[in-house]
Amino acid sequence: MRRKIFGIIAAQAADMEQREILYGVMEQAQLMNIDIVILSNIYNPNEPNAALRCENAIYDLILSHAFDGFILISEVIINTELQQQIIQNLTRQQNLPIVAIGTPLPDFVLPNFQFINTNDVHDMEDITNHLIEVHGFTNIDMLTGHSFIQASHLRVEGYRNALTVHGIPFHENKVHFGDFWMNSGQELAMQYIQKELPLPEAILCANDHMAYGLLNTFLDNGINVPHDVTVVGYEYIRERFSHAPILTTYQRNRKGLGTAAVQFLSEKLASGSYPEVPELTGKMIHGNSCSCGIAPKHLNAELKEIHAKEVHSFLNLFSQFDRCLAECSNIYDLLHVCRDFRYLLQHVDEMYLCLYDSWYESAANADTMVCYSIFSDRQALSLHQSKFAKLFDDEPAAYYLNPLFFSRKTLGYVILKCSTPDAYDNTFRNWLKSVANGLEVLHMKNDIQYLTKCQNLSGQRDSLTNLYNAKGMESVYRSLKRTGNTDFTYVLLKICIFENAFPNVDQKISAILDAAEAVKEFCGSKDICERISDTVFACFVYGKGSNAELLADRLSSIFLQRKDYIKNYGMDSYLCLAVQCDQDSTRSKLLAFSTSHLDAKLKLLSENRSLPYYQEMLQIRNTIYIAPEKTVSMESICQAHAFSCGHLRVLYKNCFGISIHQDCIRARIAKAKYLLCTTDQNVRHIAEQCGYQDEKYFLRQFSKITGYTPKQYRYLK
Repeated sequence: MRRKIFGIIAAQAADMEQREILYGVMEQAQLMNIDIVILSNIYNPNEPNAALRCENAIYDLILSHAFDGFILISEVIINTELQQQIIQNLTRQQNLPIVAIGTPLPDFVLPNFQFINTNDVHDMEDITNHLIEVHGFTNIDMLTGHSFIQASHLRVEGYRNALTVHGIPFHENKVHFGDFWMNSGQELAMQYIQKELPLPEAILCANDHMAYGLLNTFLDNGINVPHDVTVVGYEYIRERFSHAPILTTYQRNRKGLGTAAVQFLSEKLASGSYPEVPELTGKMIHGNSCSCGIAPKHLNAELKEIHAKEVHSFLNLFSQFDRCLAECSNIYDLLHVCRDFRYLLQHVDEMYLCLYDSWYESAANADTMVCYSIFSDRQALSLHQSKFAKLFDDEPAAYYLNPLFFSRKTLGYVILKCSTPDAYDNTFRNWLKSVANGLEVLHMKNDIQYLTKCQNLSGQRDSLTNLYNAKGMESVYRSLKRTGNTDFTYVLLKICIFENAFPNVDQKISAILDAAEAVKEFCGSKDICERISDTVFACFVYGKGSNAELLADRLSSIFLQRKDYIKNYGMDSYLCLAVQCDQDSTRSKLLAFSTSHLDAKLKLLSENRSLPYYQEMLQIRNTIYIAPEKTVSMESICQAHAFSCGHLRVLYKNCFGISIHQDCIRARIAKAKYLLCTTDQNVRHIAEQCGYQDEKYFLRQFSKITGYTPKQYRYLK
């Protein structure tokens, strides 16, 4: 009789929290003669990322008929787009039992989900009881997560229950909501340090990351933990030796969750019903952030684990794996290199490289694939992508199925056979990336079409800017149209819009390069940009339902930061425009339509230039936008230009339709837009660079002008 196969749906499965669940899953499955197949992506971003979507094709294997049931680690699937992809695939498998580990989310649930989880309420009661009964504390604050997440309130409930049992009053103002990340702890710590809040005897954090933020900030500001205040975390995420003092925390019984999940599926298949959800209690992991101190047993075990990781990381850092992969001339050379560097991977019993037929072509056959054994000389096997179970051995085992991709091209997947979750770590994730890069180099070496494209590259690119020329852009646009995808917006930038714009060749080249770099920054890595003429640049931006007005404003905000250009030519010397493409659009039609609209804008701008004192007002405006972070003094401006304050305000508004005060704010917001679009800096740092001392004031002004919060604006299209 065929062994049962349980599918585990995870994300970025190298994380310790998931590995602890998988310890229980693998151990119990081995005892029950069950094969385990873990489907996991490599990266797990919160926001949708077009460059990483192809790796999530691994979750289409949910549709395979090989599975008898699924275990969904729902709490780690944080990308809403990925949640819906998984839900759609599981909907087609509704005849199979599904155990979901975590707290139910409104849009990430199906009728056949059976949820199991550790008890956040009881865990928090245990931690609070420890602080009260062992340490004698009665003045305890709590830092929990987002106010809109159920788990945050469950953890507060446990804290409240323990206080009530011990006769200690519960106060709402002693509960602080954060975001489950270190910055929440940093912000709360500063409130204590600045005396905005009284320092309690102890602070209970709803996860370790927030506790680390507290510890780091207290250490930087001379607050002695645990002498001045005790800090306790929750989750035990194994980063304790990166912070001081070593955190006292609480380990949820995640291994027990994995064990229970396998038992639940087996019972459902055998009897048709699920057993009762077990009570899974965790345990305190003592450290030095309370007076208990770290236990020598834990200290020794964690130090050994850290040392082993350091040795393994050293071997990977200085290996020649990537170089050797790049030198391969065929797929068998690549397999040989992978075998030579097998030592880089730990706890791995077998591995298969499963490549789609014609993986080296842009339109590879994604149904059938050839599977190569990496650790043995077994003959390659051709099979349908969903028939992976044909590669399984006679004895029950655990298999990771991981996506193999390069940029936006899916190559296939890798099957990793192992007996412990420790095999799937960050080193293995990096190994996958190296193999994908090696395959792409191999593809380029052997692709005559690619070589031909390289030879013709100079005929499609502008030599000064390396943007596409008209011929190259026409070819790109025809390729886009052939795919049937018209979800593009055509965005134009016109510079030096008045006559005699270029006084000399050097300034001409400088202006052209400024415009080209701004368009490249705007497009990011997509590189669908062209130089139409010395003064007109354009690009295609992908995105269904993109906001054309928003895109034009975003490009304008980016170009505004080209300070040398603004100094030489002024704020009024460029225009931006965006036009939505449709099925009937040709590049020539788009260009003609855009040019006519640019001409209409130019006419209005020309009329303003004839107003009295326009050039003087423009000089002032240029100064504001070149350094928006500096506070502008009306008195100094009036003194420099010999105007009264009242007269200056009237002239400025007549010329630009906005008051000088409001324009100063818009200049700062424009710089903030630029930083949000082109960097990963946090909001506080951006606010400071734009001249704001008060982050909340910046947030209010940004939302008032744009209609979005900075985070929303960063991910808008």
